[in-house]
Amino acid sequence: MQDSAETDIFYVCSTETSDWINAKGDTMHFADMNRPEDQAALFGEMHGVDSLICPETCNFYAPYYNQATIEGLLRDTCLFRSRCAKATEEVKDAFAYYMRHFNYGRRFVLIGYSQGAYAVVELLKELKPEQADRMVAAYVIGYQVTKEDLSYPSIRAAQSATDTGVTVCYNSVASVDAEVSILSSSTAIGINPVNWQTDATPATYIYDFGGANDTLTATLDTLTHLTIIRGYKGFCPQVPFCGREGNYHCLEIPLYYRSLKENIALRITCKNSL
Repeated sequence: MQDSAETDIFYVCSTETSDWINAKGDTMHFADMNRPEDQAALFGEMHGVDSLICPETCNFYAPYYNQATIEGLLRDTCLFRSRCAKATEEVKDAFAYYMRHFNYGRRFVLIGYSQGAYAVVELLKELKPEQADRMVAAYVIGYQVTKEDLSYPSIRAAQSATDTGVTVCYNSVASVDAEVSILSSSTAIGINPVNWQTDATPATYIYDFGGANDTLTATLDTLTHLTIIRGYKGFCPQVPFCGREGNYHCLEIPLYYRSLKENIALRITCKNSL
């Protein structure tokens, strides 16, 4: 990251915090950024994402926000959307502050992962026209973009590796049976995050994160818009309370970190050439 770059990345963290007990003995279902442990949890993800997928020629911004906790979202999934919506109000305020005080009219990339991807979809719905004109792309990672979402003018599905002003969306599984429905069952779009195609053309690549050396194949299922991964041999943490074997939600960034970094840089180049 460098503060003088011409393009910004605005990143929204996934769910990194757990329920906690306040001084009154109440169980709290939202993080508190006044708590050092909650702030540290988000910072760890921010640092990792900045290091892994953000081109060195970009400025990196990421808001701390009182996100819904993992238990608050997934122990009782009927509250998932309402709690995400409440946390997203802080993200909207942070984005508005970033636009007023830090962006200075530069082009920008939006990226959100899981709960953060929910927030990015909501940010897209409220982008002002002049902001939408400066957006390189939005990456909705590990969450869905619904048919209703596509009715908003600032949400257009990516069709290739080089289009700009578009929304990239993907969710990864070993098979369609491993889908976590609350995250992706209503998605109306998807793209292969290796070959950046929207058909079923498979893409074979070397997965080397953390010292691995596996040959994986990523294929988009055009009916469900899920990315099907074959060949993964490593450990995959499961989504708490509703996880399924073969669901790669917790690996959505590590699985494709090289491809993501290259694609962000490519879309920036394409935007700059317009």
